[in-house]
Amino acid sequence: MIKTVIICLVGGALASPQLFAQQAKPAEPPAEQKVSLYGFIRNDVYFNSRRNLDLRDGVLNLYPLDASNLPTRTGTSLSANPNDDANAISQLGYSAIVTRLGVKIGGITAFGAKASGILETDFFGISNGAAGTSGGGTENLLRLRHAYVALDWTKSQLLIGQFWNPNFIPKCFPGTANFNTGIPFNPFSFVPQVRYTHKLGKAMTAQGMLFGYDLAGFSPAGTFAVGTGVDAQKLTGIPSFSTQLGFENKKVLASVGIEGNAISPRVTDTQNASSGVYGGTGTGNVQRNINTKILTVNFLAFAKLTSTNTTLKFHTTYGQSYTQYVGMGGFAEYRDATTGEWKYEAQNQLNMWGEFISTSSKKVQPAIFIGYLKNMGLANAIDVNKVKAGTLAFQGRGISTATGRTFDDMLRICPRLDFYSGKMKISFEYELSMMKWADIDGTVPNTEGILPSTVSFKAGTSTLARPFNATNGRLAAVMVYNF
Repeated sequence: MIKTVIICLVGGALASPQLFAQQAKPAEPPAEQKVSLYGFIRNDVYFNSRRNLDLRDGVLNLYPLDASNLPTRTGTSLSANPNDDANAISQLGYSAIVTRLGVKIGGITAFGAKASGILETDFFGISNGAAGTSGGGTENLLRLRHAYVALDWTKSQLLIGQFWNPNFIPKCFPGTANFNTGIPFNPFSFVPQVRYTHKLGKAMTAQGMLFGYDLAGFSPAGTFAVGTGVDAQKLTGIPSFSTQLGFENKKVLASVGIEGNAISPRVTDTQNASSGVYGGTGTGNVQRNINTKILTVNFLAFAKLTSTNTTLKFHTTYGQSYTQYVGMGGFAEYRDATTGEWKYEAQNQLNMWGEFISTSSKKVQPAIFIGYLKNMGLANAIDVNKVKAGTLAFQGRGISTATGRTFDDMLRICPRLDFYSGKMKISFEYELSMMKWADIDGTVPNTEGILPSTVSFKAGTSTLARPFNATNGRLAAVMVYNF
């Protein structure tokens, strides 16, 4: 009986060799996860001819500061002695805090897609010391730059985590030696987000994104009743959004897009139970939930042209919300003279930059960056007769309620020379920044001492009062060892 069973098994195996082979085939090993390090060691040396609003050891300068010796508000020019200007002094600085370390993770699949991730940090810190000074912030401490997971299918990608804001284009950003990366002309920040990109064809893509704010340095700038700009965005209950339509081939990269943001600077107020007027104190006034909101919109367009010997980039944004991108501008806030309700008007602004790089040599590459921005004034001028006395205030960067000053426009011309050798790069750069300052429209009386009937939140050209052109020349030398 046993002999018969053995013969049958052997005969079956010989008759069905595929079945035997399948049983003997070992299981495939799981995909191996790949982890690699990248980053660079960087050292900066710089000289400024004038004090600037800058960040972290002065390594990232934004713009030259206004004059400190302004005349009276009825004056039309600066004092006769320019040496009285405390901001007209030079600076010399050194720093290594831009040094960066990142981890790339990949090599596996999940949900039918190729999965990858990035974790990136540097020593730039997350807070600054006093304006125009070094120290006092979190310099030399780690900050989280990027932390995201991406799932790539054949025609689409889903990215979740902290990554660049929708207006910062990783394939089209300024290559300046200065760590400002084109700030304040180029929108800069990392934001927590959910981003979906889909291929519409061989060269076209569509992208949609929901995002918020996490770091106080990358949030609407201002002093809010609810706290920071991060809090003001969270309390709206509305995510910021962006959508873009892009084109890319070997020589051309271009896109247009739109972005929307909302913040709630205030969520409670007092209201008189009898009159209904807001902002009162004492008997008869009760607390109300008001949850005021400011809605802003930004438009984006950019292009990058690449040839054998040159690279040309252009980027422009127009809209109302740039302080969260380390940009300029903001909004006006005031109480209605009749109802006491809080009212808001956002400022319009134009930002643009272009860059030309000569790539004919792999070892020495000259380049020039040019940036321009313009204060376009409030979206709607404010009727001063409808403003409750003492409540008008301005929130944002480059605008001061205390001094009544704002920027009008800014031009930056920045040539550089990059030297490459193996994993190293040495750059020499001259950055000329010219910022025009003036009084806020509608806050300066005329020759008869009468205030204008509207406030436009713009320095302007026809009504420029107490103008001052702040100019800074910055020389920088940067050495980078990539790994």
